Amino acid sequence: MARSVSYVSAAKLVSMARGNPRVAIIDVRDDERSYQAHIAGSHHFASGSFAARMPELARVASGKDTLVFHCALSQVRGPTCARMFSDYLSETKEDSGIKNIMVLERGFNGWEVSGQPVCRCTDAPCKGTEAASTPHGGISCSRRPPQRPVFSSPIPSLRPLVPLCRPRRPAKKSVDPCAISPCKGTLERQQH
Repeated sequence: MARSVSYVSAAKLVSMARGNPRVAIIDVRDDERSYQAHIAGSHHFASGSFAARMPELARVASGKDTLVFHCALSQVRGPTCARMFSDYLSETKEDSGIKNIMVLERGFNGWEVSGQPVCRCTDAPCKGTEAASTPHGGISCSRRPPQRPVFSSPIPSLRPLVPLCRPRRPAKKSVDPCAISPCKGTLERQQH
């Protein structure tokens, strides 16, 4: 019999995971995890190779009683992988001890927008679980890579997609002040 898959809010997940080693967070985003942040302590099992890696996830999840899956929005990949893993556990009849399989409501983007702490480390798997260092008393990671370039978008989910363009220096010869010049795929008015 397949386990049911339920949903959990970001706030509820923080309270469930705080100090509880029996909760595992499974990030099924693909490439976007490498340039966006992630939930500290999460395990990365990309949706593109998820089916082939389910036995590995079963080993990683041994000793856990709750698995929480998420992708960017938890609309397709997160719920699909959660159901696939639930079916896998039922078919293999492994006594994994997993009682709850959940999906994070609104996914990673909702987690970040709601002000929950994120981690930008490059560890695989992420080892960050220092709850005392976050403003929310939640999950965090102490190991961070060097600062990333500054991006112009005020919307966190678009920052990796919108690079900061600087206007080109005006040419020394006379130039029409209203001329528009391309700058890495965007158009900007030259400075007068």
